[in-house]
Amino acid sequence: MDTTWICRVLANPRLEVLPTANPDAVAAVLPSGVKVTVTCSPKFGVDKTVELACQLRQRGLLAVPHIAARGVAGPAHLQRIVQQLAEQGIDEVFVVGGDAERPVGEYATALELLEALASAARRPSSVGVAGYPEGHPSVAEEALMAALVAKQRYASYVTAQISFNPEAICRWLSRIRGAGVNLPVYLCLPGCIRWDRLVRIGLRLGLGASLRYLEKQRGLAGFLLTGGALYDPWSTIQGLGEATCEGRDQVVGIHWSTFNEVAATWQWIHNKQ
Repeated sequence: MDTTWICRVLANPRLEVLPTANPDAVAAVLPSGVKVTVTCSPKFGVDKTVELACQLRQRGLLAVPHIAARGVAGPAHLQRIVQQLAEQGIDEVFVVGGDAERPVGEYATALELLEALASAARRPSSVGVAGYPEGHPSVAEEALMAALVAKQRYASYVTAQISFNPEAICRWLSRIRGAGVNLPVYLCLPGCIRWDRLVRIGLRLGLGASLRYLEKQRGLAGFLLTGGALYDPWSTIQGLGEATCEGRDQVVGIHWSTFNEVAATWQWIHNKQ
């Protein structure tokens, strides 16, 4: 097992929270300077994400808002977002297409928003984009790869969607390298949340293939019946540490989807370092 690689990626965490997170509660758990990303959803909108990111930055954390292209009304709205972030000293964003069925403005894809953002005054210097190790339920694999290749010119790094399958992650790392994508990669894993909640969230996010991998490898029924049992991400990390994986050197850290279970996730990371 490559313990050096494991230690390196564990030492570079990013913790993702939902727009409903309490900024004081998050800041009470995390040391100043920890990077915290804020998700964006059609229900709460981009402005709620930006608002929370600014509140976290005011409390000494390094905040990274997710900006969903389909939630941005147009150039004027985008410029207001960029201005607001710059005034708070936020110099990084994560750009996604978004889950809204229809765009609220003229940006339907992440690439379209990235192109607009590139010409914005006071734009953030660091921009993340999404990758999909196990595909997307509504987008063909070839289209996903072509989009990632196109987004690379605007991006500083890639954050992978949640996957529990080390083999699938390794195959994806090899594919993106073969396609010429050489950006740093953050793997995405859930934080320490209850198994029953994780399964519900996973199905809603289209992670059926990865959940089936867990069922095959470990059997989910026993965990679900225990009620309060927590997901432990170690098996996925260990599997990657044991794999012979082309492209693994591109992985620079782990993006933790805490689903607002920040304290339990941070404690797990601290215990493993």
